[in-house]
Amino acid sequence: MRQFRLLVAGEMAEAAADALFGRADDLCVETLPVGGSLPVVPSLPPGDGSVAAWVSWVAFDRAAPTFIDAVVSGVRDLDAAGLGIAAALPDDSLVTAEVVAERVGWAVEAVRDRLPAPVGAHPRRPVFDWGEVLESGSGFASLVDEEAALEAVSLALRLRGLAPRLERMAAIRSLL
Repeated sequence: MRQFRLLVAGEMAEAAADALFGRADDLCVETLPVGGSLPVVPSLPPGDGSVAAWVSWVAFDRAAPTFIDAVVSGVRDLDAAGLGIAAALPDDSLVTAEVVAERVGWAVEAVRDRLPAPVGAHPRRPVFDWGEVLESGSGFASLVDEEAALEAVSLALRLRGLAPRLERMAAIRSLL
């Protein structure tokens, strides 16, 4: 299961949300004022209480062969619903051993012995910080590079937004 969020600039209209839910059943939508815990996205206006000062994020729990395949399919779902996407973001950083196993493609039993101390103790389902899991020397960081995938998708989305203003997009594509 691949988990990520896509940030939509502006409030999500009910019709767009309905179209999105009609395409995918693995998501959660929330609309929030700009600022707070949301990352800074250059294409978003500063929060001033107006409609333009709101963003929506869509969280996905997507089954896909790779993380990048999951994110690209999420972008396509939002495109089909007529939503403008501002950025691709990581999902909540709190994970269970089962989620870690899914993300790195290992059995849960093999993952448990390599995890750092949990950030939330629980007798049956302790919770770990995903960043700490990757930095713990467990060997998982070499298996997953979600940060690079999310940055690449966000850059592609920004370039797609700039394309109508560019004289020769083909020349820029040749740089890839």
